[in-house]
Amino acid sequence: MNHLHLHLMKMFIFLIFTPYLTLSLHHNDTNALTLFRLQTDLHGSLLRNWTGINACSTAWRGVRCSSNNRVISLSLPSLNLRGTLDPLTALTHLRLLDLHDNRLNGTVSPILTNCTNLKLIYLAGNDISGEIPEEIASAKGLLRLDLSDNNLRGVIPKEILQLHYLQTLRLQNNVLTGFIPDLSASMVNLEELNMTNNEFYGQIPETMLKKFGDVSFSGNEGLCGATPFPACSFTNTSNPYPSSPEPDSTQTVPSNPSSLPLTSVVARPETQTHNKALSPGAIVAIVVANCVALLVLTSFIVAHCCARGRRSSNSMVANEGGGGKRKSGSSYGGDNKVYNANNGAGGVEDSDGTSGTDRSKLVFFDRRSGFELEDLLRASAEMLGKGSLGTVYRAVLDDGSTVAVKRLKDANPCARHEFEQYMDVIGKLKHPNIVRLRAYYYAKEEKLLVYDYLPNGSLYALLHG
Repeated sequence: MNHLHLHLMKMFIFLIFTPYLTLSLHHNDTNALTLFRLQTDLHGSLLRNWTGINACSTAWRGVRCSSNNRVISLSLPSLNLRGTLDPLTALTHLRLLDLHDNRLNGTVSPILTNCTNLKLIYLAGNDISGEIPEEIASAKGLLRLDLSDNNLRGVIPKEILQLHYLQTLRLQNNVLTGFIPDLSASMVNLEELNMTNNEFYGQIPETMLKKFGDVSFSGNEGLCGATPFPACSFTNTSNPYPSSPEPDSTQTVPSNPSSLPLTSVVARPETQTHNKALSPGAIVAIVVANCVALLVLTSFIVAHCCARGRRSSNSMVANEGGGGKRKSGSSYGGDNKVYNANNGAGGVEDSDGTSGTDRSKLVFFDRRSGFELEDLLRASAEMLGKGSLGTVYRAVLDDGSTVAVKRLKDANPCARHEFEQYMDVIGKLKHPNIVRLRAYYYAKEEKLLVYDYLPNGSLYALLHG
């Protein structure tokens, strides 16, 4: 009898507490979505619909749930969402994530590490940075991956070869570098591939070029191989992407492991072929020399622009017989830890032909602007240092992203068209060791350069501690 009572008591406890346990899981998903909305939906696009204590039972916009009320799909494209993907890591049952054409930043590492059930990822057209993480192999069932039109850097990790079911891979319009791995051997289901407009180098695997065509690899100046790419001049027998482990027997893959590439012929810059003969000190010296040469070149260009503009300005003042006070479009504190800017009166045209409307615009070199001038002016900032060309500030925008802003010193007399010509030259510079110029701002008495912010300190600090 006692055993019967004990069994009945266990059943009673199970029936009572199981609904609360399930409800707790529901609340975890709902809480994660609510936190994501609070951090990213600055314009309140989701505020009307995302109400109630359960995202599944109240049919939140863009949210789909499973039969046991777990969030399995989140689709919120083109809503101008700003922020990171971190709050979504609690959605462990998520299978579809579609957030393309927003303004999200941060990295994809947390999502790929925690949401291992993902099948479809569409994150194109955001401002996601960092590298493609090694944890991408955790999403073994991934079918489609679209990370195009972001700011991804670094190399493609070899762990990507473990995504045997992948059918679509879009990585175009990023800043990815390194070799292109031969995906055809391990990804037999891959049907769509786009790696255009990055900074890849080396030989394109022949099997990849034959299957996907040259249009999938255009816009990478360092690539070589069959026509229309230049011939490869240098060879290296070491394969940076070793063969991946053979997948499960239930998957359709080549049965002969020997068909996987064992060696590769790649094109490298000539200096890399002699790295083994160079000491670490010599390599550091070469890097420092290149950086110094670039700095000298940039200084010469800006100084030349300013000198020509100053002569033109002095000549104009002399012809007019005098001059009044100059009106500033914006001003940055020189010795303060913060900066601020005040726009001039709209519609007033300065002597250089720049109207108030023109002064209020940032000119971006990227394919799309990440923020407006007003966002930059509202940003909290601190001064990082001063140099011969001006003062550099670290600016944190409202969406949490960080940029470096350089206020040019003694650049006021530069004529607009000359300044734009030189900025166009600098903006087109592409090199892994050169910080890319993202945008510039021109006004009669204020010139600002906006760069990517690198958080690891200066080259001087790395060399001297």
